[in-house]
Amino acid sequence: MKIWQVKLTPLSPFQSMLTSDTLFGAICWGIKRIYNETRLATILENYQEKPEFILSSSFPVIECNNNNIFFFPKPITPGLSASDICEMAQTKKEKVEIITKYKNFKKAGYLSFALFNRLLNNVSEKTLFQEYLSDEMKLKGKLLMSKKELEGFNLVEKDPLLKSELVQKNAIDRLTMSTGEEGQTFYQEEYFASPAFKLHFLIKTDNLESFKPVFRYLEDKGIGGNRSVGKGRFKIEILNTISVGNDTACNFITLSRYIPDIAEINPESKSMYYEIFPYRSKVDSEAEFKGEDIWKSRVMYLKEGSCFEAKERKPFYGQCPVVKEIDGQKIKQYGFAFPVFGNIGGSK
Repeated sequence: MKIWQVKLTPLSPFQSMLTSDTLFGAICWGIKRIYNETRLATILENYQEKPEFILSSSFPVIECNNNNIFFFPKPITPGLSASDICEMAQTKKEKVEIITKYKNFKKAGYLSFALFNRLLNNVSEKTLFQEYLSDEMKLKGKLLMSKKELEGFNLVEKDPLLKSELVQKNAIDRLTMSTGEEGQTFYQEEYFASPAFKLHFLIKTDNLESFKPVFRYLEDKGIGGNRSVGKGRFKIEILNTISVGNDTACNFITLSRYIPDIAEINPESKSMYYEIFPYRSKVDSEAEFKGEDIWKSRVMYLKEGSCFEAKERKPFYGQCPVVKEIDGQKIKQYGFAFPVFGNIGGSK
């Protein structure tokens, strides 16, 4: 399957970064609305054995003067050791300074595509940090890029590319259509993007044309939470195909949230580093599920950027378990890894 890059330009605030499961749910609703429920059911029925598409989560893009820097998740690693730090420092004062700078370096959550490719081709985190110490790299928020890449972008040092705020909401009593005598308020985090900030994700498919009307539908409908009040609006632009990773390595980094099948990976590998977190979400509550219990079962996800050694190379790994059944309809949770192969940070 070919890998296509899709750019998302925010047209409104949005509630959260668009993860692979959120994008999967949005696209499935789009398939149902644009085509029909039978087509969606067929896709989902065959998904585990022969998926029609594989998705990554979304990641940041900096855009300015028709130039783009695309970012990917920083691979999860064990980090530098005490001996690595001592090797770089000549004095105790230098050691303290290096540790302080390394703490700042560790704040990076995303790497530019150029740096990401370097890590896939044997370059270690230690090498990148040494370049950071010599001011060859710049950190903008959580985005790490080379100094050369940042040149030409008119970005003010202190201005954030993306900021989040807690926005007050009112809970409405659906019987009285009011907030009650004392009012019921709560707060939700919302993201506000600067003009230079965009998002992108990857879709792996051999049938891109069928997704174009789905993307147009999602431009009108929105993606993510609070769509009914105008949030989550994006301009969706399909870019070119992209090649990432190499053809020989068995180690991979996942660009999506991943529910692993232990039979697919080597659990004893010394190159396996990951972050695990529990996750529970709601079924997208459209008219079909009005009045139903829409909470899905909890799943355990491995975070984007997690690294593994595969027992064999495949176009995807993981599973999409059934997490809810409503009126005979089985709701699946997206848990396929979007693997990018490489000798990550010098792994073999």
